[in-house]
Amino acid sequence: MFAELFGRYLVDEGVIDHPTLDKLIKEQAETRVKLGMMAVTEGFITNEQADEINHRQQKEDKRFGDIAIEIGALTEAQLNQLLEKQGKPYMRFIQILVDETDIAASDIDGHLEGFRKKEGFDESELDAIKEENVGGYISAFAPASQPYVSNIAGQLLRNIIRFVTSDFYIERIKRVSEVPYQTLAIQHCSGDHSIYIGLLSEENDMAFRHMAGLITGDPFDKLTPEAYDAIGEFINGVSGLITTEMASERVLLEISPQVFYEKEVINGRGYILPIHMGDNLIELYISVDSETKIGGSPIDVKVQINTEKSEGSSDKPTVVIVDDSGWSRTILRNLLEKNGFAIIGEAGDGQSAIEAYKKLNPDIITLDITMPTMDGIEALRQIMAYDKSAKAAMITSAGQRSKVLESLKLGAEKFITKPFDPALVLTELKGLIKDKYPDF
Repeated sequence: MFAELFGRYLVDEGVIDHPTLDKLIKEQAETRVKLGMMAVTEGFITNEQADEINHRQQKEDKRFGDIAIEIGALTEAQLNQLLEKQGKPYMRFIQILVDETDIAASDIDGHLEGFRKKEGFDESELDAIKEENVGGYISAFAPASQPYVSNIAGQLLRNIIRFVTSDFYIERIKRVSEVPYQTLAIQHCSGDHSIYIGLLSEENDMAFRHMAGLITGDPFDKLTPEAYDAIGEFINGVSGLITTEMASERVLLEISPQVFYEKEVINGRGYILPIHMGDNLIELYISVDSETKIGGSPIDVKVQINTEKSEGSSDKPTVVIVDDSGWSRTILRNLLEKNGFAIIGEAGDGQSAIEAYKKLNPDIITLDITMPTMDGIEALRQIMAYDKSAKAAMITSAGQRSKVLESLKLGAEKFITKPFDPALVLTELKGLIKDKYPDF
């Protein structure tokens, strides 16, 4: 984010042009920062001292830091500080900026100060942008009169960095009352507050396809159910983390299944946070306690169910996976098959889960709590009525405490939280079948 924002400032000031900025950003990921340039930028040594050390490096088989300490230009503490920063994105950008343009390392501080003042950042906010510390800079970009908006925006950005890409930048949040859109994926959290969290594209579906491709690792030449599904599960993860955070403040919310719309209009008080990923713009939509109307008719994006059984399943613990998200089913299937489980069935809603359990009699059934048609709680109720010895693991988004308690009363034994922690998933499921498969 730092490279894009600082680079745009340099373009606006006429220091570099757009083609140069594009080239620098592409090279950033491949650049290892030179300690000499960093030491000058940090004010530890002068350009002349850096030149002297570089000259000695050409004659001696020694590292830059070793020579710098030998001649007294750097202390051990300063060298350790530089080594810690060496791999950070903002330092890589500064490195190539100095290498590829006429900007001197000693001039960087002046440009940074001009950037800080123009954008209105304080020193801590600028440092947070450099360090990709979302919590440190989000209030500068997403101040809002409504509660929780900044927290939601920050949580979403942290998940973009974790699961999607770190190559993005944001603009300042905007208040809106009407938003026409081409594509929209959105989720409602209701209870003590009414909160909508969504991602939309106003003009075309390129941004959705691009983001879905980054999430899944597969390119999309059109907006398929699988692409929508990946975006929806991403939003679901954010909603779960937000409801968990709010539950710690005794604010209770329940999460509804995510829904998808095309070519309609959102009406109601809300906020838009523009998020640029390369050449694509996708926007975060947040509405809190507003009479929000998000669209008329949601589109059907149901992902086809995988009906293929695992090979050699006769001597393995058998599992039926139930989740309305095809992306989540794929992640769980791959993890379990890799670790010796046999997936003998999948389902995308509660009613299908009941039918699959009765037909396949698995050792374990995993049940997503939040699903359309029939949720995982009702499916569990009916499965336990059919077979009170059924082994069920509930899949929850963080924050669904009341649903977890209800599941426990009905007979669920294990809980798995999205996003999946592979080690925890395996521990919980193995615990369910330890009596039948003691050596597994």
